[in-house]
Amino acid sequence: MKAPLSFHSFIGNRPVVKILLRAVAQDRLPHALIFAGPEGVGKRTLGLLLAQQLNCLQTAKGDACDDCMSCRKIMLGTHPDVRLVQPDGAFIKIDQVRDLIAEIAYQPFEARYRVVIFDGADRMRAEAANCLLKTLEEPPSRTILILVTQKPYALLTTIRSRARLLQFGPVPEEEISNYLAGNAGRSPEDARMAAAFSNGSLGAALTFDVAQNREVRDQSLRFVSLLLRREEFSQASTLAAAVVKDKELFQAWLDMTATLLQDVYYAQTAPRRMCQRDIIPALAGLAETAPRAAVLAAIDAVKNLRGVLQLNINRQLALEALFLAALRS
Repeated sequence: MKAPLSFHSFIGNRPVVKILLRAVAQDRLPHALIFAGPEGVGKRTLGLLLAQQLNCLQTAKGDACDDCMSCRKIMLGTHPDVRLVQPDGAFIKIDQVRDLIAEIAYQPFEARYRVVIFDGADRMRAEAANCLLKTLEEPPSRTILILVTQKPYALLTTIRSRARLLQFGPVPEEEISNYLAGNAGRSPEDARMAAAFSNGSLGAALTFDVAQNREVRDQSLRFVSLLLRREEFSQASTLAAAVVKDKELFQAWLDMTATLLQDVYYAQTAPRRMCQRDIIPALAGLAETAPRAAVLAAIDAVKNLRGVLQLNINRQLALEALFLAALRS
């Protein structure tokens, strides 16, 4: 059975959670908060959990129950006192902010605290941000405003100065893996793979396509094997032709190639740090036969190619040049 979502079961960013729990317990929660950090680490979710924590009808053991009418309505998005404001098209517009300000001028309908979450707050138009600023200067009672953003310094300086900034970081890989295995129905092996390629984003891990990733990994492993064993150039060229047609797929393939080369290096130097643990024998075999200098040269060559990928380059020629440069090292 899936565990209820709560402050205490929130994945990652425990320092932020502790700050909020302490502020709620001491009744010292700021009227405005900025949740800043990378995509997919749970900033909006934690805002909703904070709304639950403030308004749960049967809080037990210091945590919202996730089951009372108030908690359920908050997570379903139907609570009249918990509002989620998102960009209308590309931006959050002034009419959205004006409508909200008119609404929060009154006391909450049924909650102890009204909570407003601006998701993508850095995408507020200047006039909308200035309109919100007046509310931040004279905040309504029993109202908490949460500005969710990946780019806190894109917010007006005057807004930042009137809100408490809480910085979120990537979620640890082990926590993501444990969550996927325990709550998302993933096998331990699939959970580890998704976590390894999530870049610390639980959201990315939840949508990670393991089957597609394995197909990409098989192609990347063939290329890495050709590269480190210094096989014939024609085989690498044929493989390149198969992966360069789609830019997005090529990017995923190149990222995987970088990961596999890093694992070969770790197999030589620090085996515990290897990411692709289900194919350790194949990677260890490459590590035994490839000189460390060749592995490092291949890593540098892939890094350089990843750096210029955003340019309008011929991907096959670039990949063949990478292969030849590594062979000459």
